[in-house]
Amino acid sequence: MVRTLAVARALVAALMLLAVGRLAWQGIADGSFVPWNFFGYFTIQNNLIGVAALAIAARYVGRERPEWVELLRLTAAVTLTIVVTVYWTLLLPTDDEPWAWTNLVVHGLSGVALVADWLVDGPRRPLPWGLLPWVMAYPLLWVAVTLVRGATDGWFPYPFLDPANGYAAIAMVVGGIVVAGLALGALYMRATRWRALVPA
Repeated sequence: MVRTLAVARALVAALMLLAVGRLAWQGIADGSFVPWNFFGYFTIQNNLIGVAALAIAARYVGRERPEWVELLRLTAAVTLTIVVTVYWTLLLPTDDEPWAWTNLVVHGLSGVALVADWLVDGPRRPLPWGLLPWVMAYPLLWVAVTLVRGATDGWFPYPFLDPANGYAAIAMVVGGIVVAGLALGALYMRATRWRALVPA
């Protein structure tokens, strides 16, 4: 079981990394690749964070992980759930190739895999509830940087972050995502707290 979990994490992480690399290569091949735009997408950044979370967790299979590793795993599970949900509910009509394998990996498998990994092999000691707000720290930092870019150079990665829509509309969408993210984080934390009863 321990070896199987480690191998599964490594394979999924490799597939996610391959999908991101393939998307970058497609942009390079057709001349549309701009590094600071490509890596500015929330989807790309959080797939890479998910890769890191899986790879690091694979090194700790069968033994207790540091708190920061568990927080990284929880954050990746929450943010990739948001990525998958937002894509299939809001962004699907804007994508010309929704069924491409790369898209299915970065907007589907990644979220499912990180949530499943968390639920199957959650923390052996429950994370303190005081860490919950940190789950949304990185997404909020990303939003802040993205809005500054949108106001200065006119680039924005997703239609709902277009400054032309007005900052009140953007605040409503971002606020809803933050609330949903905190709710998901609390749900995922609660789902694994039973492990506190299991000897390490």
